[in-house]
Amino acid sequence: MNLRSVFIAINLLLVAISGSIADDQGEGPGFIHLQVDEMEFRSVPEFTGLEFAILAGDPGKPGPYVIRARFGPGLTTPPHYHDQDRFVSVISGVWAFGTGDSGDCADTIPLKAGAFAMHPKGAVHFDGSCNDNEVVVQIAGLGPVETHWLGADE
Repeated sequence: MNLRSVFIAINLLLVAISGSIADDQGEGPGFIHLQVDEMEFRSVPEFTGLEFAILAGDPGKPGPYVIRARFGPGLTTPPHYHDQDRFVSVISGVWAFGTGDSGDCADTIPLKAGAFAMHPKGAVHFDGSCNDNEVVVQIAGLGPVETHWLGADE
């Protein structure tokens, strides 16, 4: 898998779906309300089992954003870092939270639904599902944000 291709695909996917969030859903300008079944998760073809939904804002533009990421069973990301702080809440499942560049599930902390973590700007980490269950996390931050994959040809 070419990590640079994965990064580009994820960014393009997030940009493509950012226009699908309605700014006004009948409750007045600026309000957003989405039921779970209204969230438009889009898959990343280059990263089988990973899906994203933008709930508010746009991670590619200045300002706050909120996204959900759904990791299929056994799927973890390779080690990477972001150029902005990111705040993560576990919505469902057990999220494997690893710091450093090992990428090994044995080096993660299992965080259950309701847990919280922060990825500081520039801190290398990896995460996802290290078991046979799906994991959903909600990620908030300030855009624009870039992801840098360790070992990717830049």
